[in-house]
Amino acid sequence: MLWLLFQNSAGNALAQAPPSTKNLVPEERALLKAVEREPGNVQLVGSLGEYYLHKEKWRESARWLSKAYALSAGSESIGYDLAFAYMQAGELQSAKRQIEQMLGRTDSSRLHNLLGEVEDRRANVLDAAREYHRAAEIDPSESNIFDLATFLLQHKKYVGFVDESIKFFRYGVSQFPRSSQMMVGLGVALYASEQYDEAVRVLCAAVDLDPTDRRPMEFLGKARKVSPELAEEVDRRLQDFVERYPENAAANYYYAFSLWERSGGEEGKNPDKIEGLLRKAVAQSPGWYEPHYQLGVLYESEKRYPEAIREMQKTIKIEPEFSPAHFRLAVLYNRTGDKSRATQESAVVQRIKNRDRIDETGGDVGK
Repeated sequence: MLWLLFQNSAGNALAQAPPSTKNLVPEERALLKAVEREPGNVQLVGSLGEYYLHKEKWRESARWLSKAYALSAGSESIGYDLAFAYMQAGELQSAKRQIEQMLGRTDSSRLHNLLGEVEDRRANVLDAAREYHRAAEIDPSESNIFDLATFLLQHKKYVGFVDESIKFFRYGVSQFPRSSQMMVGLGVALYASEQYDEAVRVLCAAVDLDPTDRRPMEFLGKARKVSPELAEEVDRRLQDFVERYPENAAANYYYAFSLWERSGGEEGKNPDKIEGLLRKAVAQSPGWYEPHYQLGVLYESEKRYPEAIREMQKTIKIEPEFSPAHFRLAVLYNRTGDKSRATQESAVVQRIKNRDRIDETGGDVGK
């Protein structure tokens, strides 16, 4: 058989004499010595390949799994792991060839699913979509449907992909109504298609289904503003999140933001509580620019200008091209009499605005 001859030659090339066992951990040393004693023992050779696979030493894993695959005369489980190791090692053509060879003998859903990931990494988006679809067609399991719908959503720039993603997420929810990940996926897909009210309802349902799942939080926090009719429903769940996860930066930030929006964006209700939540968020995640910005906005509303300037400076240090922070800094510098810095920040705002306009018009500012 040609495939076996190929694998034997590949295995011979990969499986040269084991390297020196000096400075190796005991488990690895023992496996290498065992393989050296019995180089034709498929179980030992496969165990060595699996050892490297679990250690994420992808090239070493592929080297030994290739030999084990040849020795086993084409074991599907070893072949799958070999293809996975090739993929993780960046040897995408080898991974594709390995999977297609196996598909020639067995039309397996998990092989199609893995080939979908390989094709995605090779930037063959349409081929990847076909493979994920075939995997779900053969075996409409929760994981296969979720992978297909998620892939389509991740590549939403392709015409029709978001609608297809929503369709498969809806199907997944109908088949697996207790799956919080499927519910969250549907909510995110609806949000991406700007169906905000339904997205919020679905995400709220996902929270109710599994209150320990943190994934809906970010989208609920963002969706509050675009779905004002459901703001109270969102606020209640964000409050539950922060009570459940008091040391979570995202929980504190999004609940603070919801309180701020509820107060009308002024000092309003609970300024001390909002500040406390935002201060916790920046302490818990100092490299996240949004809590710094919102804290600066709060300080500006309270006329605490030096503190507001400090937070806006931290914001643009993390996210230099965030135009709203530059704009607010220009205003703050004007209010505190620093005209030179105000002018500098205004120039940055104009530069970003011009750049964005060029991006939108394809290079012709006059359009």
